[in-house]
Amino acid sequence: MEKETLETITQRLDRLEKIVAELDQKLSSVVEEARPNPPKDFEMQNDNPDDNIGAKAIEKILARMGYPPDFKPRPLKEVRKSMVESGIRPEDNEFSRAIIAERDK
Repeated sequence: MEKETLETITQRLDRLEKIVAELDQKLSSVVEEARPNPPKDFEMQNDNPDDNIGAKAIEKILARMGYPPDFKPRPLKEVRKSMVESGIRPEDNEFSRAIIAERDK
């Protein structure tokens, strides 16, 4: 490999910049052909906060699992406290170990 000088590096960089500019121009025309009239407010028309898509999805999942519509999950702090009261020690990582053991099978 030839010894790089500042001049050769500059020349190579110029060539790369020209190639990138050409690619950018070609890609712009491809995008325009693929989508000639994109909506001006595309993000806004799909961003309706009243949809509550996430909440509706959770409701469907819980319904399929057999939970009643009025089911409300307990706060995580309560669940952890209940687990400790039942004798489960978080530092033992029992659940993680079981998951890892099943995955390794």
